Amino acid sequence: MDNYNLFPFLEEISNMDIVTSELFEEIMNDYELSTSDFENMKNNEQEQLRISGIMGEKFFYKEKKEFHTISSKHDFSELITKNHNEGNPSIFTLVYSPLNDHSRDKLGIGDILFSYRTGQFNNLNEALNTRGIYGMGIAITNPMKFTHEYTSGNHGEYKDYGVIVAYPFLLENHLSVRSIQLHPNTIDLTPYNGNRNDALQHIGLPKHYNTLLSMIAYQNPDIIEFFDYLKLDIKPSPIPDDFWKTSLPEEKKFLTNTNYKALFTNWLPTVVTDKSASNYISGLNTLERVWNENNPEEKISIWEDPYDLKDILGYEYIFNHDEIKTLSTQQNNTQSAALRHYFTFLDKLKTDSTLPAKNNTHLVSIGINKIYFGAPGTGKSFGIKKFIQENGIENFDEKVDHSNVFRATLHPEFTYNDFVGQVMPVVLRGNSNAEPSRIEYQFSPQIFTKALKRAFDVENAEPVFLILEEMSRANVAAVFGDLFQLLDRDENGESEYMIDNLLVSQELWGTNSTKKIYIPKNLFIIGTVNTSDQNVFVMDTAFKRRFEFDYVNANSIAKDNNGNYLNNFIFELKDTITNKMYKFSWIDLYSGLNKFITTKSEKGGLGLPEDKQLGQFFIKFKDTDPTYNYNQFKGKLLQYLWHDIQNTAYTDNSLFQKNINNFSDAFTEISTGHNIFSEAFLKFLKFEVSQPVLTSPLNENSEI
Repeated sequence: MDNYNLFPFLEEISNMDIVTSELFEEIMNDYELSTSDFENMKNNEQEQLRISGIMGEKFFYKEKKEFHTISSKHDFSELITKNHNEGNPSIFTLVYSPLNDHSRDKLGIGDILFSYRTGQFNNLNEALNTRGIYGMGIAITNPMKFTHEYTSGNHGEYKDYGVIVAYPFLLENHLSVRSIQLHPNTIDLTPYNGNRNDALQHIGLPKHYNTLLSMIAYQNPDIIEFFDYLKLDIKPSPIPDDFWKTSLPEEKKFLTNTNYKALFTNWLPTVVTDKSASNYISGLNTLERVWNENNPEEKISIWEDPYDLKDILGYEYIFNHDEIKTLSTQQNNTQSAALRHYFTFLDKLKTDSTLPAKNNTHLVSIGINKIYFGAPGTGKSFGIKKFIQENGIENFDEKVDHSNVFRATLHPEFTYNDFVGQVMPVVLRGNSNAEPSRIEYQFSPQIFTKALKRAFDVENAEPVFLILEEMSRANVAAVFGDLFQLLDRDENGESEYMIDNLLVSQELWGTNSTKKIYIPKNLFIIGTVNTSDQNVFVMDTAFKRRFEFDYVNANSIAKDNNGNYLNNFIFELKDTITNKMYKFSWIDLYSGLNKFITTKSEKGGLGLPEDKQLGQFFIKFKDTDPTYNYNQFKGKLLQYLWHDIQNTAYTDNSLFQKNINNFSDAFTEISTGHNIFSEAFLKFLKFEVSQPVLTSPLNENSEI
């Protein structure tokens, strides 16, 4: 694709009625250009290309693009037809105004904007077919003040602001709302139903905008060349028109004839109080009744066809509907809150097949307290995953939220209140003059209390897991406090001793409870400790005695089901003296490092303790990104080897060559693909020697 000549485009902007001479000068200044530069472009093709290159670096080739959605009543399909019929070579532009204030500061030159077609429609089918992404634009300007038309009112001057959006490539085929809603990555990015034409939404997660780009590319193959032009590495991905049948057949089968009401009733108390749970169930029943009375031709079935309610109608359609808004307002927003909880539950139900299948979970062993310890990257979290799978949740996946698994990462500021909970002021708003608002102090439970409550509430004593990462980074004796007494378990896995804790007791068994609390046999407490952590808290012997310890060996090598090494990668480094290439794998490198680190100095090693070793997953490589892998090697690994290994060794033996005097030397050498390791260390390392590869210090095609 040839470089764009942006002069016609700039000329189009300068002629816009809304763009004053002052604003045009401001636009040029943002590119470190002036209006005189623009004047010099006229009738000077060479100058046009020069200025175009300067501007292109700002918006076409901006490296760290932010992604947003914008809603508009513009029918982009008409614009496409117009441009094609007229053979207009210029870039179509849109002045998008006003900008809402919460997203204005996230928008800048070069950012990508997915343009939604919105509006009001006669029926649901028309909305599903018409609403969606029609254009993919690029912000040409920073947010700027175009008008003073909207300065009055409560919203302030933010509505004066807008941005000029360029559409160098208009989509031939739009991406429908239905397609977006069916994909689990993009379902929450559904455009508004038409009443919000000032809506710009920031998309913060790469998986969201990458999914949109991939689906757009699938619908519009010609745009792939343009993605390459923008330096976006995007592969087309089919739109899941029938997502549940093609991608999740077992879950679709599983979800058929499901008693959603019963499952939701069981799940809801895990996120709200028992009283609120009953109110929400009642609220949804009322919503269904009132809706169907007023919409006889568009009835909903909350408990029988919930996915039609969510996926077809959509969030905003439901929440902005006059009948629901009125009803919810009358009942202290009960309906809106209940719907949001219900939709959250439905999302979990799609990805968590164990949620309704309570009879399939089983307690393989009684509850224990266990700590996995070892060097960084040895796979302690992998050990936890395997333990959970072997003790009741066979298909557990840490990437999928599970109602019986609770996880927290401890740190120096982590306290008892963060772990158990504390009393907090809560504003209870009244709904009439007779019932004014008031402040009430309520107990706010935290992760231990939530896990404990879940363990008592589940049916058939299903196993519940409380995972505490990085336990040595907090004062665990202070974090556990009076709960320390509960960690002693009898032969049945229950606490040997009970304690008085009124706040936790009332959270577990109601406001009038005075029962002593204890840890039941189905609650597992699992922790991790990095043995090489510095500036950490020491666990006392009494605390450690109450846990089982499972050592994760740094030299254990994990493989997949086919016997292939997990998390492996090939590196090549050039020896500047012999002009030969050393080729070695990550598996061989970290294994050799561990041996060299712990071998006594008189035998050629560094003589350091085992806690200085590193594991197979110290670096997590990407199979498809060798550049990222090499950067991790020269950055993360090198920093650890220099500061935490070499500088702590009391021996003349060294990991590094004699000409390496400081970290800067090591980083410079390895950045150019040069070998930095000493001959003493290479003796501990398996590697191959070959002729130099001139193209790169990293051979992307190498195989073990």
